[in-house]
Amino acid sequence: MPPILSEYEKLINYEFEDTFKYANTLEDSRAYQIDFNGLKDMVENSSFNTISEWQLPWLFDIGIHHYEYSIYAKLHLKDEIFSKKHLSLAISYASVSLKSSAQSCGCYEEKNPFITMNKSVFMMSIILLISKQEEFETIGKYLIDSLNGKGCIIKRGYPKATISWFVLKLFSLYSKEEITLNPLLQPKDVYGYNEILDDWDTENSFKVELYLQKLCEYHLVQAQKDDDIYLETKDDPDDLTYRELFLISSYFLPYEVMVWLKLRERAGLKNPKTFTHPLMNTPIAKMFLNVKEPLPKPTELPYAKELLEKLKEKCPDVEVPEWLEENTEKVNEAKSNDIIPDDFLK
Repeated sequence: MPPILSEYEKLINYEFEDTFKYANTLEDSRAYQIDFNGLKDMVENSSFNTISEWQLPWLFDIGIHHYEYSIYAKLHLKDEIFSKKHLSLAISYASVSLKSSAQSCGCYEEKNPFITMNKSVFMMSIILLISKQEEFETIGKYLIDSLNGKGCIIKRGYPKATISWFVLKLFSLYSKEEITLNPLLQPKDVYGYNEILDDWDTENSFKVELYLQKLCEYHLVQAQKDDDIYLETKDDPDDLTYRELFLISSYFLPYEVMVWLKLRERAGLKNPKTFTHPLMNTPIAKMFLNVKEPLPKPTELPYAKELLEKLKEKCPDVEVPEWLEENTEKVNEAKSNDIIPDDFLK
């Protein structure tokens, strides 16, 4: 393992020792309890009759908690089933939040909901990596609508969102969903993404391997930049300095490379079957490379259904997924005990 990855491995193991954030179950995590109980109190409050721009981003952040715990379960607890359970919950919260944010743009009295570009694109990418192609494409179109001024989720994007811009431009090329935002308002290519985007569907196997190596190296450069910021600011809970790779675990996951390979595969193009770059062989990378079938949806997301139903009263275009209507008995049990039952996955 390269020295830089060894350092990141020490860093993530150190993070796993944070008892405020991690526990034997996510429900015992104090960090999770604060957000989840805040959502619970808001939804169960008898005065819950208004909608606010921060409610859906709050729901999205619950999904981030589940994602981080899925990595913790995989690497620290060595529990594959537990990891997949929380990963399924993570992408479900993210998908519901992102879709509903897009569908409710313009319904709010003041500000529209806003989820930062890096978080939105990261979770959109994870959705694709676990084989949810249709959801990935739906969210991708919503995010491009936002860039084009037809939506609101990520506004017009963020200039420093390097990897996120690459992923959305790549999706634009694949899907033919044009990004019409004035090029002057788009960020400069600080790495070498444009070369790869211009040739993303090449059939030259040598070029594919070359681009793969370059993308992995770009990812490590970005990780180093973001890690420097993290180390400088980690003791200040109020610091809001932007980090493209906002999770330490994402240092090990070249998700933009995997999205590129997945879209090439969907387009009927050949990809390498094995990988020589160390970043493609980390435990987290292999976790996603080894996904063969889509993860089943959870039977319910605590408090998501109530929030969406209230939102739909004012925003008719908001869709409440059918699967959120199922299994009322388990839903009520989860609410009464403030837990997510072990059999929440079908």
